[in-house]
Amino acid sequence: MKAMSAKNFLIPFLTAALILGGGFSPLHAAVDAKKLYKKTCKKCHGKRGEGKKEKKNPGKFKYNPVNDVEEQKLLEEMLKYKLMWEEKTFENSREKKMAKSVRKLSEEEMKILAAFIPTLGKQE
Repeated sequence: MKAMSAKNFLIPFLTAALILGGGFSPLHAAVDAKKLYKKTCKKCHGKRGEGKKEKKNPGKFKYNPVNDVEEQKLLEEMLKYKLMWEEKTFENSREKKMAKSVRKLSEEEMKILAAFIPTLGKQE
């Protein structure tokens, strides 16, 4: 049996703690979500979370779309990348860039982003 790494153990635990922990304010989220997304995510993932394609290979994404990803998955991914930054366990430049982007986000900011991003694909 393979030993469970700290990362694999902590991600589900922290995700559950964030979701069940409460303290989430939808009004506060609506006010800050756009600014937070613009500051943290827009450059790579696009205005509406549509992702960005490679210039040399337009059929392939350089930065994946995020607007069709479920809130829970987004939160798990942000937690994973934040932990990668703290432990310096990223394996390539994309992982490092994403880890660097989320490294300073608070738990509430991650929850706000995770709730907001799926709505981007529904905006006009």
